[in-house]
Amino acid sequence: MILRKRPKYQANIPTTSMSDIAFLLIVFYMLTSVFATQKGLQIVLPEKGKEIKVRKTNIINVFVNMQGQVKIGEEEVSLAEIKEKAELLLSENDSLIFSLTVDRKCKYDKVTKVFDELRQANALRIAFASPRDVSP
Repeated sequence: MILRKRPKYQANIPTTSMSDIAFLLIVFYMLTSVFATQKGLQIVLPEKGKEIKVRKTNIINVFVNMQGQVKIGEEEVSLAEIKEKAELLLSENDSLIFSLTVDRKCKYDKVTKVFDELRQANALRIAFASPRDVSP
């Protein structure tokens, strides 16, 4: 009995369209992906050259030092007390403007927390003063 050798079949994967498939997959994932965007502070800036005169009685200073300690006017308040204090001040004077001054070395998240607390108190007029070294 003579045994014949079986022919060996080579696996053959066509690679001519491989680049087309890879390109289509890249395009598909780019079109269907949702990119996370960070939202910063929602601020409406005044027009260039526009200057408004404000009485000093309508301005309250809010200072934030580099540790995140907050001082509204002359009173030091905690982060949880900012909303209540701002609501109280706004009930006394509804045209009050909060002038937010922040230490240069203060972390951004502390500033956003203070800003958010003021916004939750319906403080619609918040001005950002030039950063400087602040100690409450």
